[in-house]
Amino acid sequence: MTMDPVVFISVPHGGAAGNMLRCGLIRRLLDAHPRCECVVLSPLVKDQAFTAEFQRPRVTFEDLPPHRLDGLEGRLMALIQASYIDSGVTESVKIRRQEAMAKRSIRWIRAKRLIASALAPSIARHASRYALIDRVISHPWADRLFDRYQPVLLVTSSPGLIFSEIPLLRTAVRRRVRSIAVDPSWDNFTNKLLPVRRTDRLVVWNDLMKEQAAAYHGYRPQDVRVAGAPQWDLYFKDGTTAPRDAFFRQIGADSSRKLITLTTTPRELYRHHDHVLRVLVRAMESGAWRHEVQLLVRLHPRDELDAYAAFEGAPHVIIEKPFRSTVRAGDGLAVDVTAENQRHLANTMRHSDVVVNVASTLAIEAAIVDTPVVNIAFDAEAPSEWVRSARRYYRFTHYVNITRYGAVRVADTPEQLVGAIGGYLDDPSLDREGRRRVVLEQCQFFDGRSSDRVAMSVVEMLEEACEVSAPPLAATGRRAGAP
Repeated sequence: MTMDPVVFISVPHGGAAGNMLRCGLIRRLLDAHPRCECVVLSPLVKDQAFTAEFQRPRVTFEDLPPHRLDGLEGRLMALIQASYIDSGVTESVKIRRQEAMAKRSIRWIRAKRLIASALAPSIARHASRYALIDRVISHPWADRLFDRYQPVLLVTSSPGLIFSEIPLLRTAVRRRVRSIAVDPSWDNFTNKLLPVRRTDRLVVWNDLMKEQAAAYHGYRPQDVRVAGAPQWDLYFKDGTTAPRDAFFRQIGADSSRKLITLTTTPRELYRHHDHVLRVLVRAMESGAWRHEVQLLVRLHPRDELDAYAAFEGAPHVIIEKPFRSTVRAGDGLAVDVTAENQRHLANTMRHSDVVVNVASTLAIEAAIVDTPVVNIAFDAEAPSEWVRSARRYYRFTHYVNITRYGAVRVADTPEQLVGAIGGYLDDPSLDREGRRRVVLEQCQFFDGRSSDRVAMSVVEMLEEACEVSAPPLAATGRRAGAP
């Protein structure tokens, strides 16, 4: 190849910036290939702090606009969606179907699947779900972008589950540009309302996800790389953990009290964290536990501070949303997950005495540092119907891999929540073996070099695309034993 190779890197929101860019992907690509150029495609390019952080020679920035599914694309995508969720491929998908029927958010599911089977049977097959829609739908702005830069490789932050990345992936298929997806989440293969797309290469956290990609989405095992979760590297590196007193001063906490941390979820998934917080405040004020405690409420990026205004200034209650505000992305997210945000989270998990949440990935991060977790399985004062209740989350395919090891306590009532927290405050070693087994399965690598393995996978794809050899990145990791 005579041209300098260009790599498109899609960063659709601040979460992807934390998972990919801040794990050193650009630097490693530029170091691996002396003539490689990177084009960062992101709505965050309108944020001067973001571009300043990643500005360097051979790096260019382009906007990534939002994308809506409408017209013929929307109708074809509805057929793909109906065919997938009506298949009941996992327990999570079955539950998602029940949710959609109850909310009337997706109509005529069975009819759409029958139409697809009759008129476009490729939609119902793993390997060809998106073949028809990719042939008939194009995106002029993406075509112009590909014409301008002539990329040899597209790197995305998900296998087609973020709408703003769909035009890039589709154009790559139409242009025969190789693609690699760095999957950011443990539930993308089992829990979504759309099936993932087939990319030329897929990078996942662990062997379990690799098996799911093959079984449910038709990936060939040789096209999936297991790298670990790069955003968790800092848990396994020296220098991440701040002293407890220093961390408590940072968040305005009392170092003489134990810390119970409530981590929230997007409000569309669970709207009752204010009720849970009232339960915790009453327990703290009534002396329900044998220890003096304080409460830290860590808001999800998609949660709103206004929802907790009633607790502002309450004794021993700290509420934080520790992210940098930035431009609003196509999916509505308006925060950037910086390296300092990631360190702050790691210290929050390390120095909390108990973490409370609703079926969150943070159960894994807490387990890494051996912090007990209590999961919420109740709703407001009155229970919601099952398809709208927190109870359903504990049957989801991905989260069963937490509960089956006994790594967490699941509280079906406020009384159980208070009791489980008290048990962990009295004896933090409870369920330690379950937490250890979760870490072994989900993290798989404990050397703090998952970022290197992700970079190696991308560099490998670049070499294949350019048909040249680049200096290898040495990054091997231990895959057995405890961290």
